[in-house]
Amino acid sequence: MRPMNKNRDDALNNLVAEYENISKQGLAVFLDEKAYQQLIDYYESEGLPEKALEVAGRAIQHYSFSVDFYLRQANLLIETHREHEALNVLEHAANFSPGELEIELLRAEAFIYLDQTDTALAILDACKAGAEGHDLSDILLVEAVLFEQEEAYERMFISLRAALDLWPENEEALEKMWLATELSKQYEESVRFHETLLEDYPYAYLAWYNLAHAHACLGNYDEAIEAYEFAFSINDQFEFAYRDCAELCFELQQYGKALRLYLEMQEQFDPEGETLLRIGQCFQHLGKYEEAKEYFVKAIHIDPMDDEAHFCLGQCWAEKGNWKSAIRCYQKAIHIEDGREEYYLGMAEALEQTGDLTGAAFYFKASLEIAPEEKDLWLRYITFLLDTGQFEEALKCSEEAITFDLGAELIYSQAACLLRLGRRQEALYWLGEALLEDYEAHGVLFSLVPALTVDPDVANLIAAR
Repeated sequence: MRPMNKNRDDALNNLVAEYENISKQGLAVFLDEKAYQQLIDYYESEGLPEKALEVAGRAIQHYSFSVDFYLRQANLLIETHREHEALNVLEHAANFSPGELEIELLRAEAFIYLDQTDTALAILDACKAGAEGHDLSDILLVEAVLFEQEEAYERMFISLRAALDLWPENEEALEKMWLATELSKQYEESVRFHETLLEDYPYAYLAWYNLAHAHACLGNYDEAIEAYEFAFSINDQFEFAYRDCAELCFELQQYGKALRLYLEMQEQFDPEGETLLRIGQCFQHLGKYEEAKEYFVKAIHIDPMDDEAHFCLGQCWAEKGNWKSAIRCYQKAIHIEDGREEYYLGMAEALEQTGDLTGAAFYFKASLEIAPEEKDLWLRYITFLLDTGQFEEALKCSEEAITFDLGAELIYSQAACLLRLGRRQEALYWLGEALLEDYEAHGVLFSLVPALTVDPDVANLIAAR
């Protein structure tokens, strides 16, 4: 942290501590206008709108002719869905500064959220008369809010684009532009618009961020990653760009790059359980299980109820063959979240390794109860039943799985079960049906019963197709 920033942060922390101490004692608070503004900013940034409103109320008591504090109070009231109160405050503000644009825009916004859009539109139309530049840009921004409320998302996009044409550095409009793009699905137009904007304003980090999102939604992943990188290179405090870039790399299975980004985030920002979990998962995918375990433990320390971290830790223990530790982790994950089929599958496989076949069967069935549409779960359970000599049960399972119409692989599994039961004629019939439906999937037959690779009847039937 730079010394100047540290001094500023220390001063703000001291101001907050002083204010809260005086308030707690029930004493009167007398601060200058700048201090009140800093306190309102602080409580807003901390997600404490009620505290911010309290400060704004005290500020108005001491600076009753300051329109700025009325505006802050009205804005906070709108954010906390108290539009009628906001309108009363704005009426007081208008007495001191009649016709001020910001008052009118907040009035329009309050009426928008009260579903009185005709009234809001009339206010905005009146504001537009003679407005230009930054003022007109702000008017169009509120107009976009109105169209969003009416679910007219293409018009919302058009209004924001017009607002940014007038004032390309309007951060509020840039922040809202991504939502408008997402809601209106105007991804290609968003790419064109932001690329044009960036030709003249190459350091507009929010424009790079919006461009990255649009590219990602169009499947232009390399361009999206590059745009995200520009966004956080320009503003190294822009956590969303780091996070979204890292998430995209993770989804693309670029685990090395995702890991570098998550580690940078950990250094740059306060560590969060979600980031630590992702770092662990990157190490896990890279086969570095000891490092992965370290980060999963850190994530659990921050949030002991993080079921995914417990599960991933269990997976690491399983990779090392430490089945007892894996089982403990899976138990914790299932206790916290009992609706994830992969947790039950992990438990089933671990119990199978320890020889607890009854327990394994219970958890295989539990996983299928949660996600009967998952073909791989059926195949894994059928494999377990065949491997443990439960051929009749395996056939019943494959027949039930076929009713879900999940693909030819399950017909192959039925043929495999019939072959294991010695019902060769039936098995070859179903094998023929499976080959007709999806010849390319016949490898599943050999993964279920490897000995079938040397079965002449099976080989001839496959060759004949």
